[in-house]
Amino acid sequence: MVALNSVYYLVDGVLDEGLSFIAKYVENKLQHSIIITDQEGHMHYPSEVSYSRTVDDVFITIPSQIAGRDYYYQPGSGYLYYRVRCNGHSAYVIAQGIPVEQISQAMSVLIETRLAIKCYFTKLHKGNEHLEKELADYLFNNSNASISDIAKQSENRLEMGRSYFVTLVETEEFSAGSNVQLVRSYLCECLKNDKFDAVPVTWSNSLTMIIPVCNSADRLDEQPNWPAFERYQEILEKRFNLSLSQGIGQVYPLNELRKSFYEARVALTLPRLLGRNHYVQKYSELGLYYPIFRQSLKDIKRFCWRVLGKVIEYDEKTDGELMPTLRKLLDSNVNMRSTADSLYIHVNTLYYRVNKIEELLGIDFSSMDSRVNLFIAIKVWDTLNANGLVGQKTSRGALA
Repeated sequence: MVALNSVYYLVDGVLDEGLSFIAKYVENKLQHSIIITDQEGHMHYPSEVSYSRTVDDVFITIPSQIAGRDYYYQPGSGYLYYRVRCNGHSAYVIAQGIPVEQISQAMSVLIETRLAIKCYFTKLHKGNEHLEKELADYLFNNSNASISDIAKQSENRLEMGRSYFVTLVETEEFSAGSNVQLVRSYLCECLKNDKFDAVPVTWSNSLTMIIPVCNSADRLDEQPNWPAFERYQEILEKRFNLSLSQGIGQVYPLNELRKSFYEARVALTLPRLLGRNHYVQKYSELGLYYPIFRQSLKDIKRFCWRVLGKVIEYDEKTDGELMPTLRKLLDSNVNMRSTADSLYIHVNTLYYRVNKIEELLGIDFSSMDSRVNLFIAIKVWDTLNANGLVGQKTSRGALA
């Protein structure tokens, strides 16, 4: 029977002092050290951070044998894992070096902590999940929420007086069952080791990181440590056996966060459309595409429509074959034979389609200027399409 007095004592203590209160209570009772982690094995106690430590030092591998159980004992190490379920999540209290004959005694002490642990992690998850939902709606769904209102609820993780940039990390493996939360937690710890207190947002198969750069007294054009971000990608790929791509926006005050997010999306999407993979792309280094995407969304669409509009309209009224044909042809460097083969059509059919494109657009496809203009326009249009921006009106604060 769990002593109710000790349970209430632990709940009261954790609300006032945090996990260290629980840990000291258990360690005094057991005379053994303990570790407290979230379900990814990320240590929340002990919480002391040494910047000479590796990121792996703050993660514990939770044994698979505890799946479906409330506790598990490792005979070799003497580790006793006690699992606390918290609204769809789990937390673990791990007592170290427990002899077999003390398992029963140790379990009785660990069980006393259940409600206090649950209180701590439930409050933590609710706060983080609410902030993440608000940010996801604000960035991905272009909600009418005020970023200043979101910042007020962030417990100083977002500050109106600071500048930020957004980076998006993506890999196909996330959709195949990789542990996105573990990858995210690991990346956050990498950033924290370099004193970046990032705010993460998980959406579909991408990780969005909102990263502070400088205070209001500093220069807005202060440059982050860009080589570090390439290093983070290498670390994650090696640690989790993934192939990642990353897009990085520019630095803006918090009230212009959507600009950096838009830029990060473009930087992540465009290189893939150009045939690249496994890259780190800064928006400011997009070459000739940079001045195009710096324009307003309305002007970018106008450019694409001026170059491609009649072909797009024709496809909407017919079977939609000209735009895919044009895309394949330009990607193949106008190799008629390979384009016809990739589309599974006769080369004469391809010539017919090319003639139709020339007729609609009033161009000569043999002209290099026409090909370059078409290639740029179709990549810009596909980038907007891939990010759901073709039908989106420019909203307050969204784009420059």
